[in-house]
Amino acid sequence: MRKLRTILLTGCFLAMSAGSLTVYADAQKSAHQVTLVASQADYANIAVSQVTDYVNIRQEANTSSEIVGKIYNNCAATILETVEGEGGAWYRIQSGTVNGYIKAQYFITGAEAEKLAQSIGREFVTINTESLRLREEPNLTSRTLTLLSQGARYVVQGEDGEFFKVQVDADLEGYIAQSYCKVEVEFDQAVSLAEEQAMKAEEAQRKQDAADAIAALEAVKQQAGSSQGVNTAELIIEANPLTGTENTATVNPPAISQKPAEDEKNLATIQGGGNSSQSSGDASGGQVVSGNPAGTGSGSGSGSSSSKDSSGRNSGNTVVAGSGGPGSTAVVSATRTAIVAYAKQFLGNPYVYGGTSLTDGADCSGFVQAIFQNFGITTGRSSRDQADRVREIPMSEIQPGDLLFYASGDYINHVAIYIGDGKVIHASNPTTGITISPSNYRTPCKAGTFLD
Repeated sequence: MRKLRTILLTGCFLAMSAGSLTVYADAQKSAHQVTLVASQADYANIAVSQVTDYVNIRQEANTSSEIVGKIYNNCAATILETVEGEGGAWYRIQSGTVNGYIKAQYFITGAEAEKLAQSIGREFVTINTESLRLREEPNLTSRTLTLLSQGARYVVQGEDGEFFKVQVDADLEGYIAQSYCKVEVEFDQAVSLAEEQAMKAEEAQRKQDAADAIAALEAVKQQAGSSQGVNTAELIIEANPLTGTENTATVNPPAISQKPAEDEKNLATIQGGGNSSQSSGDASGGQVVSGNPAGTGSGSGSGSSSSKDSSGRNSGNTVVAGSGGPGSTAVVSATRTAIVAYAKQFLGNPYVYGGTSLTDGADCSGFVQAIFQNFGITTGRSSRDQADRVREIPMSEIQPGDLLFYASGDYINHVAIYIGDGKVIHASNPTTGITISPSNYRTPCKAGTFLD
């Protein structure tokens, strides 16, 4: 039996994919208020649906009454009462915002349901201090892998003493002190017909936003091409040379305004494998990550590092011009808007290691590669390829459509697309899939752009 947890019940989130209805969960996109259940003991009150696809929830205990919602397989509900209805026993259930009747045969209850609930519940922690160290081992003296930010949610994989083992991304996991976070267990629940319609409308709106942004980009390209007397295809040009050396060993993330939690007063660096870079010891002066932006080591994605020609340029790389003629700045601005809108269409789609499909599954760099490829921009395959090919920019100058890179130890192994308002979209891990996170959900080590 687990320790006490807050049990978080969320509505099933629906997405249209390849013409069929797919179910996945994302608490941040739930169409209705979540229900908080008091304690671990409430596992005993959870009933779990066992259906092939979905079953309708009815206003009365018969199949001719009005449908008030749907419940999919492995969704949680609270049984309010048992009644005799058409063909035998029916339950009146509360699941999400839906209150109605369903045949008892579609649920398991009691000890069997409690055991299943503990296996299908997704456990998350939310950090409740300004920054918290992710440790390599479950103690306060092991190496710090990165800093986690206040308010961000992370997947719990287990616990060891006073530490939770958490998965930050598919390529980063470690331990955090339990005393600095809140833990919740999340289940899928029923969805009302109105909620289902709202979810479908939201997805349709994201697709329309993407189509509109791409159409606007094409119009700006046409206008820019006409004003310059050139073919609009010429607005895609060879990448600028890299600034700085390929093997830079230290990169500076944004300043952290408060010392990380845990009983360590003077440690103000994140120590990576290989070289370590020391800060002044004043946490307000910022944190540094030791790492090689183009370094070696395994990470999400595959493929060789980019090669340079004799001029020092990255061969095979393209970037949207940001200067050099009337309208080019407008093209870059429209491209940024289109990239963000296009990427948001795929929220909730699955994470697949080594994948590059925006619908069937991608890893972090595969997601970035596929998004930018749609705009004629070659990024490279792995996060380290992409870190090597971008033009590095200061963190303070990052704009929507630029990339943020994240390191573990001495090499970059994760990449995300900045979408504005301090947020990124990325293929994070198998539990969350493609999701939106705070840009500092782990400490970024480099920012770069393909767009000017």
